[in-house]
Amino acid sequence: MDELKQWQCTNGHALGVIMVNGDDVPQLMLYRHAVDLSSDEPAEVDVMIGPLVGKMPVQCDICGDVKPWDISVSALAELIISLPDKQVVQLQARVLRRQGRKEAKSYAAE
Repeated sequence: MDELKQWQCTNGHALGVIMVNGDDVPQLMLYRHAVDLSSDEPAEVDVMIGPLVGKMPVQCDICGDVKPWDISVSALAELIISLPDKQVVQLQARVLRRQGRKEAKSYAAE
């Protein structure tokens, strides 16, 4: 089985585990409820939700801390590779338009 790494809020409560799939893509398996690992009797994990794909804030339901989960470059690449050709062309056009806007702004700032 793949090695799992605890994913915790800044106060040390377990929010889920990070596992690496067969394509070397890190995925967050989120717990339904945070677990206080420092407790004498930590609660059992009842359900794992996931894997999470993309970018999203995750809030600890014990302390309220919010920790962002960001998609990794390898996960993003795998997602793009799995798209049909038509969607890849659409994505490429959007990226190029965004890049053009950034370049226009940098020229205007000079």
